[in-house]
Amino acid sequence: MQEGGSARASHRVFSVLDRLLLTHPVWLQLALNQESAVYILLREPVGTFLVRKCSSSQRKVLCLRVTSDRSASSVKECFICEEDSSEYHNLALERAMFSCVLRPLRSHLKKALLTLHDQDGSSQRVSQNMVHLKGEGAMAKLGVRTGVPDSREVERVKQKLTVMHRTHSPIDKVLLLLQICKCVHKEVSWDDFLPSLSYVIVECNRPQLLIDVEFMMELLEPSWLGGEGGYYLTSVYASLCLIQTWDREKPLGGFMTPQAQEALQEWSSRRSREAQRHKDNQHNQVQGKSAVRTLQWRAGETSQALAQLCASTFGVSDPQQYTLFWRSGGEMRALPPQAQPQDLASHSEGGPSLSYLRTDHDFSKMRRLTRGGAVDLSESVCEE
Repeated sequence: MQEGGSARASHRVFSVLDRLLLTHPVWLQLALNQESAVYILLREPVGTFLVRKCSSSQRKVLCLRVTSDRSASSVKECFICEEDSSEYHNLALERAMFSCVLRPLRSHLKKALLTLHDQDGSSQRVSQNMVHLKGEGAMAKLGVRTGVPDSREVERVKQKLTVMHRTHSPIDKVLLLLQICKCVHKEVSWDDFLPSLSYVIVECNRPQLLIDVEFMMELLEPSWLGGEGGYYLTSVYASLCLIQTWDREKPLGGFMTPQAQEALQEWSSRRSREAQRHKDNQHNQVQGKSAVRTLQWRAGETSQALAQLCASTFGVSDPQQYTLFWRSGGEMRALPPQAQPQDLASHSEGGPSLSYLRTDHDFSKMRRLTRGGAVDLSESVCEE
C-alpha cells in the first residue's frame, strides 16, 4: 500500500499552464529575429512554437509551424495582445453591466428598433433588395470587380452574424463584426472593400443586421467607435445603405451614397456631442467632490466680488442662496458684502479661513478636528 501510494504521489500531473511555465526557457526567445525563428521552426514538427520580440514595434510575436512543408509559409506569426490590467478590469466591468442592464432590455430595444425601421420602410427595402440581388449576377449588380470570399467563408460569416444577433453586448457584437469584415478585407483592396462587403451581406441574407448595426452605433462607448471598430461599423452601415438604394435601372457605383455620408456625419456629430457632455459631467462630478479651491482675493475687492467669483468657479446656479463665511474665535460668521481682505487680516493668524456655503447651512455639524477634541467618525463631518 505504501509503495503504491508513493508511486502515485511521484507521478505528478502537469497542467498546460505548468508546462508552459516550466519550459519557457525553451520557447521564450525574445532575442531572435524573424529569419532565425523560421529557420528553427522548419526543423521542428508541426505544432512547435516560440515567442520572439519584434524589433520595430517592441511587441511579442507568436511563431507557430502549421504545416509540414519546408517553405517559410508553413510558419505563421501573430502579435500577442498584452492588455493593461486596468483596461481589462474596466472591460470586464462594462461587460458585466451590459449583462445586468441590456440582457433584460434587449427584446424591448429590438422591438422598438424594428418598429422604427418598419415605419420608415428601411427594413422592407433591405429585405426585398437582398432577395433581388442574391444569386447569379450579384457581383455585377453590386459593382464587384475583384475576388470575393468563397462559399465556405460566406457560411462562416453567416454563423458569426447569427451569434452576433443573439448576443446582448454591443462590445461582443462589434468584435464579431471585426472578424467578419477582416474575412472580407483579406480578399480585396481598400477601394474594392465596400462592394465586396455588400456582396457577402447579400449572400448571407440577414436583414436583421440593420438592427444590430444601429444597436452598436447607439450603445457603444465613443472609445470603441475609433480605429478599426468605427471604420468597419460605418462600412457595414454604408453597405446596408447601398443595398437599400439599389435600383434595377441604375447599377451601383461601389461607393458610399450621399445619403449615407450625410447620415453618418450627423450621427458622428451627435455622438461627439454626447461624448463631450459625458466628459463635462464627469469633470463636474470630480470638481464637486473637491470642496477646496485656490482663489485670488485682490486688495480693494469686496467680499461681494469674491462671492461672485466663487459662484462662477463652483458652478452654483443660485448664488443668492450662498454666502461667504469666515472663522473667527472658533465660530463661523457671515462675511459682510463690502468687507475687504485687510479687514480680516488682524483677526486671524496666517490669513482668514473662508468657506462658501449655503446661507442656511447647519453649522452644528461642522466641527474642527483638534488634538483636544477628536471628531466622532460616526457623526457627519462637513469640511471647510
